[in-house]
Amino acid sequence: MSDPNPLLLLVQQLQQELQNQRLDIQNQRNEIQQLRADLDASRTDVHQLRTQLLSVQTPRSRLPDPPRFNGKPYTLRTWLPSIKAKLRSDQLVGADALTMYGID
Repeated sequence: MSDPNPLLLLVQQLQQELQNQRLDIQNQRNEIQQLRADLDASRTDVHQLRTQLLSVQTPRSRLPDPPRFNGKPYTLRTWLPSIKAKLRSDQLVGADALTMYGID
């Protein structure tokens, strides 16, 4: 009877494997919990950065105001393209554009 029972050895091996698997599962749970915490922190960071990005308005480039049209036909050829470009850059259309630059 000095020979250990093979069935007993098998049960002990299975118990050890079960214990190892339980430890692995616990480690994976801990890792999942840490990853979730990191993900939540990242989401918070993304939200804050998105809010900052939306609140910061980049200064738009502006064209200088063209001189007022003096009614002389020979200046219309240069004045009209400059006022059209100015209105496009300021994104003004319709009555707003007309009143802004005194065009009646």
